[in-house]
Amino acid sequence: MNEKDEDRLLHEICRNSSMGREAIYQVLQDVYDEEFAYELHVEAGKMKEFEDKANARLKGNGKEEAGPKPMVGKMLKSAVKMRTAFSDNTSHVADMMQKGNRRGADELKKAIHKYKGAGVYATELAREMIDFEEENQCRLESYKNER
Repeated sequence: MNEKDEDRLLHEICRNSSMGREAIYQVLQDVYDEEFAYELHVEAGKMKEFEDKANARLKGNGKEEAGPKPMVGKMLKSAVKMRTAFSDNTSHVADMMQKGNRRGADELKKAIHKYKGAGVYATELAREMIDFEEENQCRLESYKNER
């Protein structure tokens, strides 16, 4: 195991889950469908679990926990507000969130490939998060078509 690769992959998991949660909290302000809002809350909770696991591993490795980058959060908030300003219907928001999950899964796949020396724990956690984000894409599809 390469310790630097391990730390970098864990940081990527933290960054990815933090951005996902932030996006969810931003769109929730414009979600009026209670069932859809519940789904998003569940997704945010699971994203927090991934971040907590990655941070616990970093801490166990004697490293500093990864926190969200304030500038990225501000840019994300602005982008979400612009996109929901035109349409805040459930279908549009579900499409936005679906694309975000796709992007997140793709970024984690690239990180696994880039940080091949990461240990089993970090790699499996990243794969578990990819699976979760891909499942979210499927769940969100029903909100795009029904409403």
